[in-house]
Amino acid sequence: MKKIMPRLVTAAVVVLAFVLGWFAWEHYTRAPWTRDARVRADVVTLSADVAGRIVSLAVQDNQHVEKGQLLLEIDPARYVLAVEHARRSVEVAKAALGQSEATIVASGALLRQRQSEERRRRTLKDRAAISGEEWEKSSTDVAVAQAELLRNQAILGLAQANVQLSIAALTQAELDLQRTRVEAPVTGYVTNLLTRQGDYATAGGALLALVDSDSFYVSGYFEETKLPRIEEGDRVRIELMSGETFGGTVKSIAFAIADRENLPGGRLLANINPSYTWVKLAQRVPVRIQIDADYAGKNRLRAGTTATVTVQENHTDAGTHNPL
Repeated sequence: MKKIMPRLVTAAVVVLAFVLGWFAWEHYTRAPWTRDARVRADVVTLSADVAGRIVSLAVQDNQHVEKGQLLLEIDPARYVLAVEHARRSVEVAKAALGQSEATIVASGALLRQRQSEERRRRTLKDRAAISGEEWEKSSTDVAVAQAELLRNQAILGLAQANVQLSIAALTQAELDLQRTRVEAPVTGYVTNLLTRQGDYATAGGALLALVDSDSFYVSGYFEETKLPRIEEGDRVRIELMSGETFGGTVKSIAFAIADRENLPGGRLLANINPSYTWVKLAQRVPVRIQIDADYAGKNRLRAGTTATVTVQENHTDAGTHNPL
């Protein structure tokens, strides 16, 4: 018995090692999990729509702000003057339009008078009471009045267009004045604030970055061999490198990644690498994971931090759900 026991123990250890090795191989090569995951969030880069000196900076680095909150203000002095100038231009344009309308009324009245005189003189000419020369003169006066009316109508059209342009310029000036106040488009956190009060802001130049606090998610990079076991709606377990653990749901799986072996060549022909490596590594495909809404530590998440993602429930080839 003493001789048999060591052999049994050895056999048991070998069997156990084989079973554990098989489970380890299955877990590391087939199980849908990855240590290559990152916490992500939408970052809004705020720029100035107008140029000017920053006269007020109402936030600090890493500060939480609400949507619509004032972040900074650009010197509004020149834009206030532009609005006033545009208002005066609208008033001048409207006055010119009124004058053109009055001229149209006078030209219309003059034309009707000339037409009435022409009709009377035509009757007198038919009765031989006046000469034909006098009737021709009245007819010419009608033509001149008609031409004057047409000219004044054209001037009226230009005056109307000028009013519309002046109103558009006023609207633009008011919009520029409004855009001197840069407000938060989303609720989130100011990050890496480098802008300072007194800096000169250029139109289109980046001023600060705002992390959308409602947009945090996890992006896990899974090997292509594990994708058949992952489907949208699967529950996952997320563990941050700092130790926090919470749940999530597979939201979507990327449909494409870059092919490094197929770069555009001459005449847009495929440029395939002639060398072939016998050892092929599985490609990693991004999987977007939605964090559970009831996770209490959402406000402590930091975009860019590392996480481990394990799929807790996945679909088999038959389409059923089985836990790992």
